[in-house]
Amino acid sequence: MGTHLIVSPGGYAATLTVHDDIDDRARPAIESAASELPPSVRRLTLDLAGVGFTDSALLHLLLTVDGCVARRGGLLRIVGLRPQPRRLLALAADVRPEPHWEVYLRAPGPN
Repeated sequence: MGTHLIVSPGGYAATLTVHDDIDDRARPAIESAASELPPSVRRLTLDLAGVGFTDSALLHLLLTVDGCVARRGGLLRIVGLRPQPRRLLALAADVRPEPHWEVYLRAPGPN
């Protein structure tokens, strides 16, 4: 299943949908898909509705993908956070708030 990327007509927005759990084995493919976005993409939606479990690889992934999108002047938005990934982000926000994990917690839950 893996990941699925859809770029909007006009190429300024894209949705990257993840269909598997996120760990250190899955993370490089997701990061690669995000880094290969067309330069015109300024808004990336990361759809995590298909992710039932993740470990700290999600935190690394978010920092990497957000940085990739931010360097092009864009914005990363997350949708579909299920309970376990949401708890991981809440814990990260409590333990190490500097990366501003709470921004991702404002994301809508599963569809």
